[in-house]
Amino acid sequence: MSGRHSVPNKNYQQKIIRPQYQFMPHNAQPGLSQLLKAARSIRAYVAPYLRADNGFIVLMCLLLVGITVANTAMIWFVGSAVNHLTNSLFAQLTITLAWLAIIVVLNQAMQFAYFYLFQWVYLRFVARIRKATLLHIMHLSYPITDRFKKGDMMARITSDIDRLLTFILDVPLNFLSHILVLIFYISMLFWIDWKLAVIALCLSPVFYLSQHLLAPRKGRAARHYYQRNGELMSFEEQALGNLRGISSFTVENKVSEKHHALFDIARHWALKMRAIDILYDRVFSVLIYLAGVFIVYMGIEDIEAGRLVVGTLVSFIVYLGYLSVPVRGIAQIPIQLQGDVSAAQRVIELLEAQSGVIQDTAAAELKAKQGAITVDNLHFAYQGHEKVIFDGISENIEAGECVALVGPSGSGKSTLANLLLRFYDPQQGEIRLDGVNIKSVTLNSLRNNIAIVWQEPFFINDTIRENLRLAKADASEQQMIDACKASFAWDYIEKLEHGLDSLIGAQGLSLSVGQFQRLAIAQAFLRDAPILVLDEASSALDSQSEQMIVEALSKLRKNRTTLIIAHRYSSIRSADRVLYFNGDGTLTSGTHEELLKSHPEYQQAVEWQTGAAKEK
Repeated sequence: MSGRHSVPNKNYQQKIIRPQYQFMPHNAQPGLSQLLKAARSIRAYVAPYLRADNGFIVLMCLLLVGITVANTAMIWFVGSAVNHLTNSLFAQLTITLAWLAIIVVLNQAMQFAYFYLFQWVYLRFVARIRKATLLHIMHLSYPITDRFKKGDMMARITSDIDRLLTFILDVPLNFLSHILVLIFYISMLFWIDWKLAVIALCLSPVFYLSQHLLAPRKGRAARHYYQRNGELMSFEEQALGNLRGISSFTVENKVSEKHHALFDIARHWALKMRAIDILYDRVFSVLIYLAGVFIVYMGIEDIEAGRLVVGTLVSFIVYLGYLSVPVRGIAQIPIQLQGDVSAAQRVIELLEAQSGVIQDTAAAELKAKQGAITVDNLHFAYQGHEKVIFDGISENIEAGECVALVGPSGSGKSTLANLLLRFYDPQQGEIRLDGVNIKSVTLNSLRNNIAIVWQEPFFINDTIRENLRLAKADASEQQMIDACKASFAWDYIEKLEHGLDSLIGAQGLSLSVGQFQRLAIAQAFLRDAPILVLDEASSALDSQSEQMIVEALSKLRKNRTTLIIAHRYSSIRSADRVLYFNGDGTLTSGTHEELLKSHPEYQQAVEWQTGAAKEK
């Protein structure tokens, strides 16, 4: 898969060109060589995001050298202090302790600088990766949810990114620290007593064998855990987003049982993954303690023979004891990589996801003035689905015309709006605005010429003012007030203590569904586009508010082309024309009265909703 992405919009350019990445199969159990190869590929893939901080990383490496030298000196001075004490050399002891104190202060200062710098670089790296991932997802547009569930995406851009960054930054620095400790401490061991040092090093293959046996099992458990945890988070996101539905169906217990079942599966793999870590730690501890006991025994013999003094043996044992940290750490890396590589691949999978809609490099800016829409021989089916949504439909919607899109669920009403906005591209045929093929214009200019109000409008946790500016970034105060008055949102906004500066969302006011809907309609007024799409914009309002909105929208529709995605037939009364989606890939066009006379399905649906059939 190419690392150089086609972008869905010429205003969205990947500033970072990533190298090609070859994914490992999800069910693979790679050996150490394959794992290291994957790790190198992942590091090369995300390295551009860390390039700006390379100087700070070099500084951290130098600090690690200084810290290791200081630790080495501290252990040696401790042994020297023991020798001075046992020989009653108190003057030398005082000098040794003074040097030890100075080195301790320097060591802690360097450690503070290192860990502070690490967190600073780490958080900058997190910001870049999360920003890049979220930006990429947003420019892929919402059809990405056809491939990734929302909860799973949340898991990928949070916990998986944390694991990725631990692997990219923490693991290499820890590895360097371990190598430095090994070099300095082993050198000191050989300097003190080369025979004891050789005996200690002969035990190292045992530590390698323990991790070699456990690493593949950790990798398999980690891959299953991340997959199941993503499924669990998707279910939790779905449940929390549909509490009203859960309560109305009284299925709290059933949903809880399903959640419990998913949690049990994720918990099983999490426990297995952590059990392997615990087992490795215990096995390692037993081995290191046994090795230490054996070395002490051999050292006592040297002391009795006069070849070694007590303080030097103390330093030797401390060096040897602290060698367990890098040995354990290095042996743990292959086990940790199994989980980290799995998490990293899930993040890269998002970054590598390609848009189904590619903007032409020669795309021009759309400047629609009339808003005429032409649908020409349109063929469309969703990827992976056999059902044909549109089977060669053609239709002309005149500039300024108001057309209601009506039909059974799944017949293509919202799909036509999605194609108009180029969330998807048809398999055949084209859509033209004022005679211009929408594939030949930039996505930004296309969507800027369309104002749309979805059933579930988009708002951010910010002020009403900032949410209105989502529709028009440079809107003046008066323009915002006029738009709110036109949608009847001003009726409640002017009563708020802070007016347009009132916070809404999780940390602000709790507006009703109808109030949010009217604010969304105000956004459409503010956008002032030649084409207006209403996805049942009045569905969340009471009858009085609905009547006001109908009146407001009738003014807004003047000199604008309007598409009303009608789920209720009361919404089409003021439309100039009706497009009925038959559900078999075709559509029928006519006025409301014409279709009532000539289209049995349309007549039946209207009668069912209005109650006319029942009254007859």
